Amino acid sequence: MNTSDAKEYLSKRQIPHLFESMLTGLMYHRPEDPLSFLENCLQKTRERGGPECVAWDTFITPDRKPLPPISASQGKKAPYKLDSGPGPGPYRRYDRLPPIQAQFSIDSDSDMTESSGLIQEYDVFDPSKPRPHIIFIIGGPGSGKGTQTAKIAAHYDFEHVSVGEILRKQLLQHAPSDRKWELIAKIIANGELAPQETTIEELKHQFIKKQGAKGFIVDGFPREISQAFTFEEQIGSPDLVILLACSNQQLRQRLEKRALQQGRPDDNTHAIEKRLETFKHNITFIAKYYQERGIIVRVDADREEDDIFTDINTTVKERLFPNEIKEEGNI
Repeated sequence: MNTSDAKEYLSKRQIPHLFESMLTGLMYHRPEDPLSFLENCLQKTRERGGPECVAWDTFITPDRKPLPPISASQGKKAPYKLDSGPGPGPYRRYDRLPPIQAQFSIDSDSDMTESSGLIQEYDVFDPSKPRPHIIFIIGGPGSGKGTQTAKIAAHYDFEHVSVGEILRKQLLQHAPSDRKWELIAKIIANGELAPQETTIEELKHQFIKKQGAKGFIVDGFPREISQAFTFEEQIGSPDLVILLACSNQQLRQRLEKRALQQGRPDDNTHAIEKRLETFKHNITFIAKYYQERGIIVRVDADREEDDIFTDINTTVKERLFPNEIKEEGNI
């Protein structure tokens, strides 16, 4: 089975989505017997109707009591017809009722979780127009992703999108009063990855807010292979992926220095080691996935910032703007 077949098999059966939910539950509860916990998760998944019926927080919230059955007289209501207009969201493929506004609470039986399946079915970009260029800058924590992304974005007048920065801002704004973001804050502070659904939706919102952009440079995404799958399914393939290759020793030195200068919660000693371990585990699958598509380029990031930028700039020109290079050569 090649990578494409594996992706299709896992995607159709919602396996990455299920794994994310189970891992989120593990990180939250930290059971003494993780195997029993996972077995229980699988049993609950089967009882609910399969992976498609599981949300990212299914295994951190209490089981909800089923509502009493609706009698025949209660169930007879006039059919509701949705408006045929475009709906409230951008480029909707179908209309839906507006989301219920409620306080998220992990401890309550009346939890209102994210509408994970509903908010995915829309076009992020106007399908009648050419899609803006999308470049991913990936690499280990401290490899210089933010610095290089900002330089390239400014050089080409692209929008700089930092997934990590977006999540940190949301945490500062919502974590003190929102149980969902409080949980995500604990996960990130421990060096783990934020739930995939949250990351993808925050990324989509950035694209939607800047529809007129020439292109987007995305810093720090994807961080696991399931994010790559989901992005391609819901948005499309990036035009180019830049991998900043940096030694572990260099990464540790940069992170320790940044911790002293910025005091970021995910730059504590435990989180640094966990993030390096997570990156090392995930990058092999991500690199192979994009290598098979011929869109990933490795850049040595152990050098000075300007040298790294020069190589990235050359790559972007060759891959995204080859006609401009030909024109320059004819001058």
